[in-house]
Amino acid sequence: MPQKRLKSLLPTPEKILESRTLKLFAPHLADPRLWHFNRHSLNKAVYIGVLSAFFPLPGQMLIALVGSLIFRANVPMALGLTWITNPLTSLPIFYAGYYIGAKIIDAPVLSLRLIGRMIADFSLWVLSDGANPFITYRGTVSIAAFCIGLTILAVLTSIICGLAFKAIWRYKTVVSWQNRQDIPSDKPPES
Repeated sequence: MPQKRLKSLLPTPEKILESRTLKLFAPHLADPRLWHFNRHSLNKAVYIGVLSAFFPLPGQMLIALVGSLIFRANVPMALGLTWITNPLTSLPIFYAGYYIGAKIIDAPVLSLRLIGRMIADFSLWVLSDGANPFITYRGTVSIAAFCIGLTILAVLTSIICGLAFKAIWRYKTVVSWQNRQDIPSDKPPES
């Protein structure tokens, strides 16, 4: 069953509650429905976790937790899926969101060279006396394009991942059921 594999990959309730931020929600996390590994709870968690992953702020896990509490979704799965955006994937995802938004509202698309220069300026600003990139690139970057594109990308990716999860779960369950039906019994065939 897919449940055994998922349980081994996802954090335990004790591990999740070790976080200082999440300890605030401990009374609400006592509901056993938030920890069930059934297809309905996990499927809702996929939608919530993937959608939360596209928020460009450090509170992605908090958003996924609140969504799980509201919709009674599996908490470990929703929290784990927020790591779709991590230090390696966030730049391409955010660029794709900006590109989609810029095409929709007809804003100028940023070149990769400009993005590299913005990242370099941001690092210099954080680590030393560099110019503030939020002032330097004020007219170049469209926040509206970024927000619109990232929202569209988040919703579409969430729907695709949720439907794919449902299809894979169904396929694995059917294959598992068919394998159980094909097991030969100890009795000789009746003639």
